[in-house]
Amino acid sequence: MKYIAPLFLFLAFLASGARAESVTARVVADDYYSVYVGNASGSSMTLVGGSGSALWMSQGAPFGFSAGAGDYLYVAAWDSASYGPPHMWIGEFNVGGTMLYSNTSDWVAKYDASLKDPSAAQVSALAQSAGAWLAVAANMPNGSAPYGWLIGSSPASMVWHDSFGGDSASERGYALYRTAMPVVAVPEPSVYLMFLAGLGLLGFAARRRV
Repeated sequence: MKYIAPLFLFLAFLASGARAESVTARVVADDYYSVYVGNASGSSMTLVGGSGSALWMSQGAPFGFSAGAGDYLYVAAWDSASYGPPHMWIGEFNVGGTMLYSNTSDWVAKYDASLKDPSAAQVSALAQSAGAWLAVAANMPNGSAPYGWLIGSSPASMVWHDSFGGDSASERGYALYRTAMPVVAVPEPSVYLMFLAGLGLLGFAARRRV
């Protein structure tokens, strides 16, 4: 009996590697955005936040959601037809205590040339489309003119998928950004093997007690 409690705690520690992580996000886009959690292909995707009808001056309030093992973050950003370029976004994400920022190294992008304010199904379709995910090409530090400090003093960057102005390929549509890596790691197969072996030991110990 004295070995079962420590073993149970060890197994619980192993299992925690596959649990969901809490995420707190702050996002601003010129003009609008939506945030999704999904798998690498985009075939499974959940809407977790968005700007609604608020323009960039009224955005940036924190919002929370959960991300599971192997999940990626997706951000769709688009202009209002009434305001025109530039079409950018900036954000920071606290993923279980680890900070992730918008920048040119941790995100990749695709775009649609004709659609604004996409639905979750349309975002999923673009994520799964044949075109390759491309590097994010343009950025400015938080605090740069004409926007100023959009998210406090965060080291996040304002990013555009290809260019700052109205010559962007997505000017009449929207840009979709995805994290380059999962935001919650998938446990190694050896962890699962150890977990299963531990369950077997628990079962054996229980039978011995009987």
